[in-house]
Order: sequence, then C-alpha cells, then structure tokens
Amino acid sequence: MVASDELDDRPVEDVTVASMLRARAEKIPDDDALVYGPDDRHVTYGELDATANRVANGLRERGVEPGDEVSVMASHPLTVLFAMFGANKAGAVYAPINHEYEGETLSYQLNDTAPSVLVVEDRYLDRVDAVADDLEDVPEIVVVDTGTEAESRFDTTSFASLCEASADDPHVSTSWDDPAGIVYTSGTTGLPKGVVIPNRWIFANYTAAKRALLDRDDVVHTSLPLYHIGGVYADVVAGLIAGGTVALWDRFSPTEFWDRVEEYEATSATLISVMMPWLTNPERSEDDHENTLNKVHMQPLPEDYEEVAERFGFDVVTVAFAQTETGAPVVGVIEATDGERTPASIRRGRSPEEVFEASREMGLPVVEEVNEERYMGRPREDIVEVAVLDERDERAPTGTVGELAVRPKRPGLILQEYHAKPEKTVEATRNLWFHTGDAAYRDESGDFYFVDRLGDTIRRRGENISSMQIQDAVVGMDAVSSAAAFPVPAPEGGEDRVGLAIEPAEGADLGEADVREYLDGRLPEFMRPDRLWLVESIPTTETNKMEKYKLRSELLEGSK
Repeated sequence: MVASDELDDRPVEDVTVASMLRARAEKIPDDDALVYGPDDRHVTYGELDATANRVANGLRERGVEPGDEVSVMASHPLTVLFAMFGANKAGAVYAPINHEYEGETLSYQLNDTAPSVLVVEDRYLDRVDAVADDLEDVPEIVVVDTGTEAESRFDTTSFASLCEASADDPHVSTSWDDPAGIVYTSGTTGLPKGVVIPNRWIFANYTAAKRALLDRDDVVHTSLPLYHIGGVYADVVAGLIAGGTVALWDRFSPTEFWDRVEEYEATSATLISVMMPWLTNPERSEDDHENTLNKVHMQPLPEDYEEVAERFGFDVVTVAFAQTETGAPVVGVIEATDGERTPASIRRGRSPEEVFEASREMGLPVVEEVNEERYMGRPREDIVEVAVLDERDERAPTGTVGELAVRPKRPGLILQEYHAKPEKTVEATRNLWFHTGDAAYRDESGDFYFVDRLGDTIRRRGENISSMQIQDAVVGMDAVSSAAAFPVPAPEGGEDRVGLAIEPAEGADLGEADVREYLDGRLPEFMRPDRLWLVESIPTTETNKMEKYKLRSELLEGSK
C-alpha cells in the first residue's frame, strides 16, 4: 500500500475521516481548508476541526452513538461539511439526502436509512412535514437557520445549539472498517440503494489517484453536490488529504467558471458531462490557456478531450471508472497537451512531471493519448482485480463486451453492503465478484473501455435516476394502468433526458397536463419527464416484463 503523505503518520489504509481531519488540524491549523466562494468565507483546518468537534459533542449529548446514521438535507456546502465531519467525529455515519427530494423520493430514503438524527435546512422543512405521515419512525430533527421562516409539526433542535457544545475532541475511536457514509445510488432494476462506505474505501481506493496529483499548494475547485461521492470525497476529502484548499460553490456556472478559477487560483477541478461543451461553446481566445487550472478530471472522457485540454492548457487529464459501490478501481492519467500548458509563472501545485512520477509509483497508467473512445484506464492492481464477465460470470475474451466486475484484494476497499438490503448485496456480489451493472470491454494492452449502462438507469444532470422510482410514482394515479420510464438522448453532453410512456386505465380521460400536475410535489424536478407519451399499450414479454427497448425505439422513431 502507498503510505500517506507527510501530514499523517499512519498508513493510508488505516486513515479515517476523523483521524485525517485531526492530523491536519494539528499540523497546519492556520492554513485554509475550505473557502466558500459566494461569501469569500475562509475556514482554516483548525476551525473546521473545532466546529466538527462541537457538532460531534452536540450530537452525542442528544444520544447519537457510534454507528448511528445522521442524515443531512442541506444545500449550503459549509453546512453539509460541518455536519458530515461532526457526524464522523462522533463515530456516526454521514447519510446525505439530495436537497431536491420531496414526496415519495424523500420518504423512501428516510424510511430506508432510518436515521437517528436529520439535519435539515429550514427551507426544506415543509417537505419533511409533508411526508410525516409516511415515515415509519421520525428522527430527531435538527434545523439549520437560513433565514427562511418555517415551522414544523415536530419538536426540533437548532443546529446552532449543536455548535455551542465543547470544541474538545470527543475522542471517539474509529477504524478503517467503520462505515463513514451511506450514499444512495440509483438501482438499475429497482429503487435506489444506500451504499455503505467504509473509511478504507475513501482513502485507499477512491481518493488515491487524486492524491498523486495534489499537494499543499493546490486549490481544488468544486461545485458538485455533496450528496454524491464525486463532490464530497473526490474533491473535498481528497483536497484536504493533500493539505490543500477546497474552493466551494453552490452550483456550476459556465459564465462565471473562469472568474472563479482566477479568484482562488484553482489548480484542480472535476468536469462532468455537460460542463465541457458549456465551457467550449464561447468563441476561442488565444489566451484561453492562461489560467491556473492544470489538473482536470473528466467524467466521462469526451471524444474531443485533446482539443479541450489544448485550448485551456490542462497539463494533466485523469479519467476513471468510478461508482459509489466500487470507488475508482480503473484509472487513467493522460499527458494532455503538447502545446500551450499552464504558464509556469502562475502554476501552483505539483508539476506535470511530478504528477506523472507519483502516478507511476502508484501503478497508475500514464499515456500520451488513448487508443479508442470511452477510455477508462487500467485497473488499480494493488487493490483490486477487474474483469469483463459473460452471462455465466466467466471471463469474456479480449475485445468482447461483457459486464464489468470488481473484487478487492483486501477488506474495506469496496462497499460494505447495501444498507438494509442483504438480498441485493448477495445478488451483486455473486460468484465472489461485485457486478457493476455496466458493460465494458478490455483490449490487448489491458486498457478498459466503457460501452453502456445495463438495466434501466437514466443519467441526467449528474444524477443516476431509477426508472422504477418514476414509474412507481406515476402508477399511483387512478387514471394510469401502466408506465415505462427510459432514457432519451439529450442534445449535448452525453447525458439523458427522461422519457415516460403511459398506458391510461380503461375508460380514463387522461392528458399530459394531468400527469405533470400529479407529479409536481411527488418527484423532484430533475426526475420529472422531459418527453411524455400516452400510448394504447406498453409492450411486454411472455413473462410480463416491459420491452422498453422496443417501446423507446417506436416512440423516438415516430417523433422524428
């Protein structure tokens, strides 16, 4: 295993979220850990650690024990991180909730997680009240004041009162195999599942490749939501592991992106799907490369990545196969440009040569170009074994498409389990492989390439959406007999839009406006259909399974 950097004495496979923050606060207490861009609010490592201690002690005073789940429904990134680090310092498990959730999507996750405490901003309190009758157990509700006038039918505690507790370290012992988080991901064939993430998954797996890129001089720019692993772990925690600074923004802005990079001299960022075409749409300028951003992760790797890197002077581009269950078992490091690089006069952090050397020491492939589209890299052979399997779970021949599968070489490197779903855990880990649900192939050089998702997952605005969750909401209408949700192509960015076909109940008078009105308040906005069709019948197999591929083809062909 690779040793942790000079800021921590323990091997990286034994580091926990709590021990990492404690070590950073002891050694670099006055360095900026976080900067919240909209308010130019700077939080040092010492302040972050002290605030986490206060929240942890406040939670413990309210009965939170190690291993308890603490759900967080907030959009302000500092609130989320104070709550997360506080929960982890108390030995509790961070269980974030997408702050756009409402209705059945919200009640489902609360019932599935069954947290002992829910930290919620007052602006979302009415959504919790609206599903109160659907909750099996009501958690203790801790309200964050954002200036929104809100009342609740429940007794509540203020988040500010948690922060009045002692700033002394609670000294709760945590281990590499203790769960740090439960992050929900869309199921390909069912409702979303809570992925239980051990501390070792974070430090020895998911953030390891990022650690090869960063040092204390780096500034990680992120506007990714902190209820997914990319924002909270790949950006925030990885930046803090390096002892660098993380610049936080509420949301991505294509018009303000480069001003934000310049304001805090950001060196690293994650660009997903539609972000890249949005950044390249403006007219090209000769000085586009004159910015501090020099290490960029692209997910997925676009076909024109070389053009993007050349234009903006990215020295290093990384790519990976990454998912909540398996972390980042496949990684690639690309020497992105032979042309203009980040000017030396404004470059911060590790040089490209230092990055490539550190990457090779970790066993990561460093390439000058990729051979084929949808390149993902090569397996992290120090921690996992990766294969492409056929329908019998035998290894597929080189070049043959099959299901990507992963198995760890040490415990704690992939998910611990699906929370409260033992049957789903057993199903996904059959034959001693974790089945990712994604189609891929391997070439003769050992490089892996993504082909497509398996099952019924829809990818929109950075979210994996379960089609079943949409269907279950729609068929609650008396006028609906059956419904099928499926992805339809978006104009740009490699993402999906939501398509929904509805078979009305016999004799029902149903219109598109009726469906949209019904879903308002029952599904978050990003899950609601972009395209909606009323059909006479939804085709099914002899075993009564919907033939979505056939339906999708007929509807999209007919709408051309």
